[in-house]
Amino acid sequence: MNEKTKSRVDPREVAICTIHGNSKNYEGTFAEEFAWPRIQIEHLRKHTPSGYTVYGYGNELLPSHEDFLRSCPEVEYIPGKDVPRGHAVHVWPLRNWLTRVAIKRHRYIVHLDSDAFPVHDDWLRCLSLLSEESPVVAVQRLENGDTHSDRCFLAFTRDEFRRHAFDFSSVGVVDAGGGISKELEESGYRWTALTRSNAFDYHPLISGIYADLIYHHAAGSRPPRFRMNQAIRSSRLKRLTTFRREQRRHRLLMQKLFEDPHLFLRQLRGLEAPFDLEAELGIVARALRGWHLPAT
Repeated sequence: MNEKTKSRVDPREVAICTIHGNSKNYEGTFAEEFAWPRIQIEHLRKHTPSGYTVYGYGNELLPSHEDFLRSCPEVEYIPGKDVPRGHAVHVWPLRNWLTRVAIKRHRYIVHLDSDAFPVHDDWLRCLSLLSEESPVVAVQRLENGDTHSDRCFLAFTRDEFRRHAFDFSSVGVVDAGGGISKELEESGYRWTALTRSNAFDYHPLISGIYADLIYHHAAGSRPPRFRMNQAIRSSRLKRLTTFRREQRRHRLLMQKLFEDPHLFLRQLRGLEAPFDLEAELGIVARALRGWHLPAT
């Protein structure tokens, strides 16, 4: 994308659907320190013209996170406890439900993971790429071995939803959201992929910027179990050691992001010298508490 594709999208027509929740792996002081609702809304405000609406769904949310979302004028907060059968361990049914709510008033529907947010002032321009021939714009995590659309950022229009009935179900696909691109491709349609654009990587999967528009942390509110670290064929001890190393990297990168988002993003873009990851890993090792070990 370049200046020729600069957005003419009216932000008043944009609905941003996001689900925030607090599981046993993301609660208490840990969730208070790394408050994804706050950093997400801050970056939406920083990089999006006013007029958009955030449909923020609380899936068993901390009171402080809920209070924050309720205080945001651009957020229509929906507490799951007020929705019949409104709690879900796997949240893809909630994404489908939010879509049906959002299309009643909005033309453009954007789904964001809780740990994803825009990092470019003209990120809305990617919505101008939506068309009948290419009805979806989404992140594609090639670095994870994925060729499908990823739900961390996935957008479409109301008309195309009504035409294709986009479904975030994980049935029959590797990830929730992957079935959307699968159905399009099998029906002869294209979709627009936003791929990783980092100039520098602290980790092959964590802390990704996509098309220089969208940041996705990965596993922001859960243990950092990825296919790349769960497919290791080795002894239990080696798997645990590898996973503990992933935990330390994951926690440190969260700390760096929340301490100074501007600096951290500039490092990922190659505009500032990176910090010494290996030298600082020991600092967070003793802080790890409450993460579940991988299954054997």
